[in-house]
Amino acid sequence: MPHDAHFLERLDRVDRRHVEMALGLYRDHELVRYILSHTRLAEGVERIAIALEDGNQPPHLIVARTGAFVTCLGRGMSTGALPVVTRAHLDGLASKFQRVREGLELAKKRGVDETRLLDRIESAGAGITREDFLAASAILGPAVPLLFGVYSEWAQTIEELHPLLQSTRRSAVPQKTRVERELARGAWACAHAAMILVDSASREWVREWASLPEHRIGSAWGVLVGQSAFPFVMRAAWLAGRLGKPMFASYKERFARPYNSIELREAGLGLACMALRHAALRGEALKILRYPPEAERESPWPMAPQYTYFAEFAALVDEKEDSLRSEALDLGRKMVVERTHDRPAGAPLHFTDASQVPDDLALPALFSLWYDALNGERAGDLTLIGIVAAAQARAEDFYYPSDAIHAMGSYELRHLEEAGQSMVEMHHRLLGTPKPVVRGARPGRNDACPCGSGRKYKKCHGR
Repeated sequence: MPHDAHFLERLDRVDRRHVEMALGLYRDHELVRYILSHTRLAEGVERIAIALEDGNQPPHLIVARTGAFVTCLGRGMSTGALPVVTRAHLDGLASKFQRVREGLELAKKRGVDETRLLDRIESAGAGITREDFLAASAILGPAVPLLFGVYSEWAQTIEELHPLLQSTRRSAVPQKTRVERELARGAWACAHAAMILVDSASREWVREWASLPEHRIGSAWGVLVGQSAFPFVMRAAWLAGRLGKPMFASYKERFARPYNSIELREAGLGLACMALRHAALRGEALKILRYPPEAERESPWPMAPQYTYFAEFAALVDEKEDSLRSEALDLGRKMVVERTHDRPAGAPLHFTDASQVPDDLALPALFSLWYDALNGERAGDLTLIGIVAAAQARAEDFYYPSDAIHAMGSYELRHLEEAGQSMVEMHHRLLGTPKPVVRGARPGRNDACPCGSGRKYKKCHGR
């Protein structure tokens, strides 16, 4: 390709220590495609500049939108109006792509294909390992319509299952245990599909989704928050934080004018995660949380306590964010010790000292805590430190490595039936237990219709 030949001829413009890096990118077509797909390119822009180091006026590679390498620019040479991928951004994308590549290799070794992975994320519940997640991100991540379809279909199923389980008529739920199992299975399927989707989605897709009318975006991850269980609430907040700026306006609007308390919580937790994850959004997001809409804040509206909670949340984050994050990790480490201390001495993953537990085990231990994140005396405190930890976490930090899952045994592999039953109880606490409907005596067919129309019941509402 002529452009590539020109690029190779211009390698003498960069230092020897940068030549190896430039050639490494030149040979790694998959990585370059990944970088291009995760870089914001305006319509009509055909080239980007990739910085080879940090600092002012570093050397750059010029790459076409098609992936062809055009030329090298030495130190001090201008990139003009081209969009620039900074060295820090390049390193972040390369690191993430390496994890995706490892996931693909792992999937190949295990003989896992798209069908088996999709079936696993829809049925394994809390048993999804970090290896499963990375493989699914690599193989299923590009299939945005498929993953969004999985999420949407299970979200609809969950919406249909809750009223059935809350029915006061025993005959309405002849197989209650099976329905509870489906509820838990669906919630985990939604959580896994959403995490893979958002972690793998290109900037183009995120911008297109964010530009949809408000009624089509809706309460984006409300179905997860509505389950109340801590693992789902933490993931919903992380998803908002990961999406960041494109979704900021939607979350701001829904926090100011929520449809219900679940949407208010989702919007508030999402804004909190955005503030902690994105320096550019921090000031405005914390201000929104600290100073809620005047009408709701000063009225006896039932949602007022939630606004108070988020105002206190914003103040605490400003005062002691680092100590809250340390507290979260300490809690995760204690959970790992509790679940592994009785393993044989010298066995892998045997911990008796919390200070020895690495972060890559402490974080999934924290995020797998099973308790009601929206109700109860400690719910607010634990949710607070969980959000602080989740904001800076990677998607795979929510999942244990496979050896840890096996070492901890039944602690993490909570049965779906048990999880579903617990979720129903949480849902009752959140929305209240429905009361049986008491109906009056039904009028006779030839009686006057109770609606006052003057017609016989059989000719009016009895038809």
